[in-house]
Amino acid sequence: MKPEGVFVYGTLKAGERAERLAERAGLVSRLPAVAEGLVLFALPAGYPAAVAGEGRVEGEFLVFQDLEAALRLLDRFEDAGEEYVRRAIEVKTPGGPRLAWVYLYPSEEAVLRAGGRRIAGGRWSGRLRAEP
Repeated sequence: MKPEGVFVYGTLKAGERAERLAERAGLVSRLPAVAEGLVLFALPAGYPAAVAGEGRVEGEFLVFQDLEAALRLLDRFEDAGEEYVRRAIEVKTPGGPRLAWVYLYPSEEAVLRAGGRRIAGGRWSGRLRAEP
């Protein structure tokens, strides 16, 4: 089975600063979604990073007109292969489980080296940047 969309948990969510990039990539719909088995961190640069671990992350499942074309744009935005790696995961949506691509940081050690701090609730917002 192949991923049907992309799970986002940061700046690509509705209301966040890069939401229009998803629209330019051919966004068709957004669904609330939860990913189990991920841990979320806030990075000093003003965006989040998730890594595999014991936790859950809240975000959105994005569906695109042409997923492959959207991934080319999103891979560049997420600096896939350098800062983030793209992986397939299962997420829970109101309509049931879906297979999604997600952009993850390579490891918790890499997040900590970048100055990341864990977000206990698993939900990131750009407003977190204003917190000490």
